[in-house]
Amino acid sequence: MDTFIAAGSASDLLGLPTQRKTFVIKSGRHLNRVVILYASSAAVISLTWADPPYDGFSDPVSVVTDAADSPFDAFMDEAGDIYVAYTITGALHLGFVLLTCGDDGWSAGTPVTVYNGGESYHPSIRRLSSEYLWIAYTRVAAGSRYISAKVSADDGITWGTTSDPGDTLTAGSTSAYGTMTEAGDYQYVFYSDGGVKIAYRRKLNAGAVWNSEVTLASGSGYDERLCAAVSEDARIGIAYADADGLRFREYSGSTWSGEYTVYDGQAGSPAVSYQGGEAFVLFSRGYGNNMNLVMYSRKVETSFQNPSPLDGRKSYLQKLLVYDASAGTYQDKTGEASSTETADVKHSTSGALVSAVNDAVFFGMHEPFHFLSIVLSPAGVGGEVTWKYWDGQAWKAFTPVAGAWHFSAGEKGLLLWDDYRSIPADWQKKTVQGDSLYWITATVTSVFSTAPIGTQITAVSNLQALSVGV
Repeated sequence: MDTFIAAGSASDLLGLPTQRKTFVIKSGRHLNRVVILYASSAAVISLTWADPPYDGFSDPVSVVTDAADSPFDAFMDEAGDIYVAYTITGALHLGFVLLTCGDDGWSAGTPVTVYNGGESYHPSIRRLSSEYLWIAYTRVAAGSRYISAKVSADDGITWGTTSDPGDTLTAGSTSAYGTMTEAGDYQYVFYSDGGVKIAYRRKLNAGAVWNSEVTLASGSGYDERLCAAVSEDARIGIAYADADGLRFREYSGSTWSGEYTVYDGQAGSPAVSYQGGEAFVLFSRGYGNNMNLVMYSRKVETSFQNPSPLDGRKSYLQKLLVYDASAGTYQDKTGEASSTETADVKHSTSGALVSAVNDAVFFGMHEPFHFLSIVLSPAGVGGEVTWKYWDGQAWKAFTPVAGAWHFSAGEKGLLLWDDYRSIPADWQKKTVQGDSLYWITATVTSVFSTAPIGTQITAVSNLQALSVGV
């Protein structure tokens, strides 16, 4: 279910693919409660939660107020307590805070400085089966970036000397992004380094020495777009983007597989999830101007399936029709609406998407939807439209939650309703030109002096980040 939670003003509301923000309580009195952390502003990390059937989330609560405008990471333990690692505002040092779960939600403990010897970014925090708490993070020193890892033996109360960066795992380069996990008897830190390799180092959970670096991939274009996950039988899957596509490798516990191709093309926000022992990779791919389609692919034996949209309601339109009132005819422009070719979504009679009074455009999907992404060339000038949906008896006018809009901008992410829960309950399918779909129509009520022409029209949003519940 698509549910609107809150708006935020931070640069990275959900952070990097290497980091976790969404959690599910697996036992106890709050079984199956979903908890989400996000950067609600440049300085504040907030928390919100929902219980089944997830009809609505709690009012957000600020749990960190001294954060820098930089991605943070968290994990949840079996008791529902949440451990948060973040960059502290000001000098950009590394910070930690424990959020304790109670009957009334979560309460934040006293923030702790983990490292104050220099700038620190992109933390990855885990508590191992050995009960040690670790943070791997990007450390900046003398213009180079390093992956370092620091440990606490008392559940985050102390982290040794604050000027000590901990164990440094890389030699220093122009960029470094890492993520930590545990599998079998080992603790792993996977990272991209300098944009030219994906590698990892590991050590025994109770050990003191990190093994030598193992390179998983060499090439170009490696950055923060990597994510690792562990299956129930202790396999490790890692997805990472390079300059040409999205790749995946899997560790059986003794050997690494070869490199699989998940998708050939630019991919963002990879997320790995094991479901029923099978590896799934979720990611975003560009679909047009300011459109990112969320895709998924499942590993089947020796290859990944062709990626499919994760949510059919945030994808290409099943049907787009333009109606010219003077000619009294509809034309199907579904293919043109899906493509990025300039100014091809128009009625052949008027030469426009809509122009005169009673002209209309119809947007159709198999299921109710709440968002449209519209690219025009040119945008309309002077005219007005009324937005409507079919309630089973008649076309009912409504104002999009984003406000009245009349095809008056070259690009528009038009929020019709906040989320799926906000979609009118009386919206029904209607047959238009032989297609029984959920239709939205925009009908001209005031003539355009400059008529809009469509370039691309979809229901694809501009997704920026994914966070898969763990």
